[in-house]
Amino acid sequence: MAVQNFVVDLMEQLLDDKELALTEQDIRFYDKGTTAETDESLDDHIRWSNARYFNEDSNVVRNSVLIVKLEFDNGTEYVNFHVGDLYRIYRKDGMKAILPTIKENIRTIRATAGKNLVLINQLQDYAAIRDQLIIRPLNYDDNSKVLAKGIYRRVGDIALVLYISMGNIDHGTHRNILSTMVLRELLEGWNVDENDTFEWALKNTMQLQPPVFYNIANEITGKQTPNYIRFMENENFSINFDTPLAPVLTTEQEINGAVAAFYPGVLERIYQMVGGDFYLVFSGIYDVHIHPVNGKLKVRAMRSTLADMNRNANRREEIVSRKLYRYYGETKKIEVYEGK
Repeated sequence: MAVQNFVVDLMEQLLDDKELALTEQDIRFYDKGTTAETDESLDDHIRWSNARYFNEDSNVVRNSVLIVKLEFDNGTEYVNFHVGDLYRIYRKDGMKAILPTIKENIRTIRATAGKNLVLINQLQDYAAIRDQLIIRPLNYDDNSKVLAKGIYRRVGDIALVLYISMGNIDHGTHRNILSTMVLRELLEGWNVDENDTFEWALKNTMQLQPPVFYNIANEITGKQTPNYIRFMENENFSINFDTPLAPVLTTEQEINGAVAAFYPGVLERIYQMVGGDFYLVFSGIYDVHIHPVNGKLKVRAMRSTLADMNRNANRREEIVSRKLYRYYGETKKIEVYEGK
């Protein structure tokens, strides 16, 4: 009963807050295992959340959640607050540690959602949003339910997915990109060729976020060499990839850096720099490690490092691949490598 009493108290305090100006119809609590019943829009929201975060096609709530509905002139936004997380904070620091966070999240959504909903409502105009089309890398196995509604190209267990960029959020040490997946029904409404649109988006992503090698040695050795190395423009530039401190492939600002491996001409250029075939270790959405096939690092060690990264360092949404890849220069193809 303690959790239920906490939820009731929390909902009462949110309803009493004059700044939030919420009504009883705006706040819904769904316990684990329940559904939205007759509320079709909330049912759709729960289904999409399950597909996105749990890769399930289901309208059953996986974890107890408080959902706040925010109405705007041009649409509705839903904000999820996981009750288990809130209750743990409550037991440690009391209600005073929870309310400011919830209020700030709602204020942020209200400040940005109107603009985003306007953009979403303009998505039918292909010419208007064409230059905002980008490609993001996702792990296919973890996102197959969401991807069933989207536009993507699959390479092994990696999905290259068509998105619309809606700007960046600067967190000081890094930036996150705000984007929305292009659903198949939206693409069909554009009346454009799917392959042409995908190829345009890939080239557009390359222009917005050029491929670079990030010099990780600088962080360890304190050297003053450039952090980011633009290698596509300099054909005479070379890198020693057969070292633990070899630069990693990414994009400028390291936004969705793993996608750089699929830019036109990038792997061919790296093949020239390596001097032969090479392995690719997709350590997360941010970067890719390159290792010569005839280098010092063994395949077993690469797989072990990748497994450790995915298990201990990456959140679920940061995992791009659980496979080792190899680029074959003779055929100009990247494939999952199953050998030893």
